[in-house]
Amino acid sequence: MTNNASKPPLYIMARNGLFGVMTLLTTIVAAQSLPFASEAFDPQESRGKVVSSLACLDDPSQSYALYLPSNYSPDRAWPIFYVFDPDARGGVPVEFYEKPAERYGYILAASNNSRNGPYEPAMAAAQAVWSDTHRRFSIDPKRVYTMGFSGGARFATAFALACQSCRITGVMAHGAGFPAGKAEDKPPFFYFAAVGNADFNLPEILKLRRELEALGADFKVEIHDGSHEWAPPGVFEHALAWMDLKAMQAGTLAPDSELAHRLFEQTKAQASDAGKKGATLESYYALRSLLADFKGIEGVDLKDVPARLEAVKTSDALKQAKKDEQREMDRQRYLTETAGRQLVRFGDAQPDERRQLTRDIRSTLLRLWRRSSSSGSDGTLYTRAFTQMWAAGIELGEEALDQERLPQAEAYFELMGKAIPGRPYPLVHLAKVRIKAGDKKGAIRALEEAVQQGLKNPAVISEDPELQPLASDPAFRKLIDSMNATK
Repeated sequence: MTNNASKPPLYIMARNGLFGVMTLLTTIVAAQSLPFASEAFDPQESRGKVVSSLACLDDPSQSYALYLPSNYSPDRAWPIFYVFDPDARGGVPVEFYEKPAERYGYILAASNNSRNGPYEPAMAAAQAVWSDTHRRFSIDPKRVYTMGFSGGARFATAFALACQSCRITGVMAHGAGFPAGKAEDKPPFFYFAAVGNADFNLPEILKLRRELEALGADFKVEIHDGSHEWAPPGVFEHALAWMDLKAMQAGTLAPDSELAHRLFEQTKAQASDAGKKGATLESYYALRSLLADFKGIEGVDLKDVPARLEAVKTSDALKQAKKDEQREMDRQRYLTETAGRQLVRFGDAQPDERRQLTRDIRSTLLRLWRRSSSSGSDGTLYTRAFTQMWAAGIELGEEALDQERLPQAEAYFELMGKAIPGRPYPLVHLAKVRIKAGDKKGAIRALEEAVQQGLKNPAVISEDPELQPLASDPAFRKLIDSMNATK
């Protein structure tokens, strides 16, 4: 088994690197010149509405969620975000971000097929959406962006790195960064990373911020209140405004003095407020943004910024702030390091070792979970550590399932399903594994336990296609009826 312990927690989507994608990417670029193909979908009728599923013209098995701004017209070219959700739920980010997209005039196109897992199917899904949107809509080739959450963020970044002919202008990454967890070279696109203060991938993004700065990249990192999730719509709006600013700076968007002035004043205020609060790192990156993002923008006064930035950059306060940041990163690694290695060994362990690992892993998870309710920064630290371990256990089960290693997948989902009270979803995954293994009675037992652990919505199991082999089983129907009775 591959040693995953040193990898970023949600690395699996990109574990195979970028091999085999260039043929697909060549097809993507060539598809831009294909003639328009008509079908019942009417772009003008769909303006200002979320289209949850639009089948691709060339491959109806591929679809995407779509948002066209209410004033969309083919008479001019429009910026677009290609969006990737780790669970292929394209409608989730499109519905979440339609208002900022409307305000700033961006098209959103989110694949309903691209998901965490093997790389090639995700690339094929991206190819299908790229080709279809370029046939249907008027897209500005100088303002094409990708965006994703978690494994989708890694894929959005990998796509932008691999497809040089696509000329991706910028990437917005939520809750994860580069495919290998590290930026090796200066990226040829703008990079906006958003991460929650309770996100287990926060240390990765903080480390990435240092790497991008050292590489001289055009980047911005925004830390918001939240865990491992799509960033709030307000953060996406900040990203759109920043992308517009960078486009003005690059000369690919006409100057907008009102937007530039508003962003300049906001960034100045951030630097000032952070300095007053003693938040030295926040103050430093705001000052850096003033210099990097507003250079060449008319109507802004930067004359005192270089001196202010240099004063903070050489200060003892910044050195201490960086040490404090590293200390928090090290604390999270210390809390998860041993259990992370144990999780990797667990899948292929012999029975005696597996029993011991089960006790140790559950003990660690329970301790982290209990301490996550602590107040202040300690509670946030333990929340990150717990969710890191939780996500790693689930992902290892999913990886085993993808590889048809059913005994290992069953062991991981059973481990995670019984580790913490009130978290039933691993048990639903366990039921699916047992169905694949031909153990329907065991699958129903797993679902019954999931209900005991707090699963309340009967649609979660009654409408899941992978659980349909149980649909005619009386015990399954009885379970559904009992869930409906307690709604």
